[in-house]
Amino acid sequence: MKITSHIYGSDQWRILCSPENLTLFEAVARKNYTLKNPLKQHHRSHVYHIEVNGKDYVLKIPLEKNKRWWIRFTTLFRDGEAFKNIKGMLKYEELGLHTTKPVLAAEKRESGMVTDSWLLYEYLDGEPCLDHEEYYPLVIDELKLIHQRGYLHGDPQIRNFLYKEGKIFVIDSNPKRIGLTGFSRAYEFAYLRKSAPGIEKYFGKINNWWLYRLAFWYDIYERKFVRTRRKIKKLLLFKD
Repeated sequence: MKITSHIYGSDQWRILCSPENLTLFEAVARKNYTLKNPLKQHHRSHVYHIEVNGKDYVLKIPLEKNKRWWIRFTTLFRDGEAFKNIKGMLKYEELGLHTTKPVLAAEKRESGMVTDSWLLYEYLDGEPCLDHEEYYPLVIDELKLIHQRGYLHGDPQIRNFLYKEGKIFVIDSNPKRIGLTGFSRAYEFAYLRKSAPGIEKYFGKINNWWLYRLAFWYDIYERKFVRTRRKIKKLLLFKD
């Protein structure tokens, strides 16, 4: 994949894709697709199952990351969310891990900052692992394999793993290098446990078990802090 520049309307877009997929940008930008199913719609992102020229894709628009000013500011120095996501998929392919097949990422910048972006990847007709305990051991094996490759998943909730034909596929990931302490790996198991109560009985041997317990309690108190901060912010915003 390579980055190319493209003018659409009055805006200049940067597109990361293979040359043969460049025409898909115009199709999506012009909304020349069939909407088959909204997969997710909330303040953080919109995700749609769409069809273009008889082929199924997933269109993801990271709304929150596109709009928040402090996140925009950080894109002066790094990739925006769409480019980051698609590069993560490419990294997993490079590592021999199962993930959704990346197709295209597009972003628009103003004053050097990303103000709009979206990405496209092939639709994977897999079965969600949420509430399917029979898949839990396979999910754990896949997470351990990611760690063995020297990377983190980044968002290892159970809903971000799909089962298909005896394999676990990783979706909505943000792979990054594992730190030196081992805490980041333990935190991922704690985060997975929180999204799938009871899954810990399949964990087996986890090195530095005390780190896992520390990560679990850190997650609880971190979330309490975030909720409290949001309440205070909301009160300040609506204060006369």
